[in-house]
Amino acid sequence: MGFLRRRYEQTKTKVTRYTKVAEAGGLYRRYFVMNSFDGALAILGVIVAAYSTGNASARIIVNAGVGLAIATGISGFVGAYLSERAERVKKIKDIEHSIMMGINGSLLYRASKFAMIMLALVDGISPAVAIFITILPVIFYEVLPSSFPLDYAMLTAVLINLTLLALLGAFLGKISQTSVVKYGLMTLVIGVGVVVLLYFTGS
Repeated sequence: MGFLRRRYEQTKTKVTRYTKVAEAGGLYRRYFVMNSFDGALAILGVIVAAYSTGNASARIIVNAGVGLAIATGISGFVGAYLSERAERVKKIKDIEHSIMMGINGSLLYRASKFAMIMLALVDGISPAVAIFITILPVIFYEVLPSSFPLDYAMLTAVLINLTLLALLGAFLGKISQTSVVKYGLMTLVIGVGVVVLLYFTGS
């Protein structure tokens, strides 16, 4: 137990140090919120569009959600990794050019490589998590279809999704040290607007 605790503390210290050196803390938060928001709105569109047809299928919604999670996860990971790698490689080369020596193996070099991977993971995982959380009631219905009507599962999924959007907004409010309620309501209104727009468009 003592060994595991020491390893945990060492890892925590290293992560904190690399994050600070790479100036990635703010990026982690922005990537998490932006991509969770994208994933939440995307799956919200799937559910509302399916409901508005009047012939929704739990299996189709779940399959669409899984496909969307995989696609956005891969897209987010690859896109974030390549863009961050390009920016940080350029930064390292600029530093090497200015000091006229290589910095491979330095703390900044290691921290930059760490930040590339972590930002890519945050970018890829966050929309997938938002999608999975949203479709949990529909997955539960698919496993136990006689437990409650599909309409209830879809309505619960929409409510979970709107709650998630409000929490993301509140998190932004906390980060900006302004109004948690204001930001929460803003993202909630956006979600409700998407529901209304898609429902009446589909109908």
